[in-house]
Amino acid sequence: MQPFVILDHTADLSLRAYGRDLRELIENAARGLLALLYTAPPPEPEGWRELTVNAEEAEYLVQRALRELLYLLEDRHEAPVRVKVVTADQGEARLQAGWVPVQAVRPILGPEIKAVTRHGLEIVQESDRLSLTLIFDV
Repeated sequence: MQPFVILDHTADLSLRAYGRDLRELIENAARGLLALLYTAPPPEPEGWRELTVNAEEAEYLVQRALRELLYLLEDRHEAPVRVKVVTADQGEARLQAGWVPVQAVRPILGPEIKAVTRHGLEIVQESDRLSLTLIFDV
């Protein structure tokens, strides 16, 4: 099973993530976000940060997890380069984000992603997996 696919979008960036469960769906959505952030493979992490996000609905849990990764990049100047989702259920997800200083990846940063939108945000149950399409404002 492929973890994600990058989709064509007229003005923004978009991807569809897949997973056998919510934990894997969030992890694959995060991997897709990292693929959009960088134009080349990023370096190995210099440090790890624990992140916990909460939401009443699973779709918003995914969105908030990705927003936290963007927050690391934009506000803490810690560029996320690896993500592991430790646990995820309908109310909370715990992630580990491997990061490097932004200056270490500045030459390979792609388009600036401003936000993870809520547009069309819906988890779909397919035969043996979940899928979710995400749109990112650039």
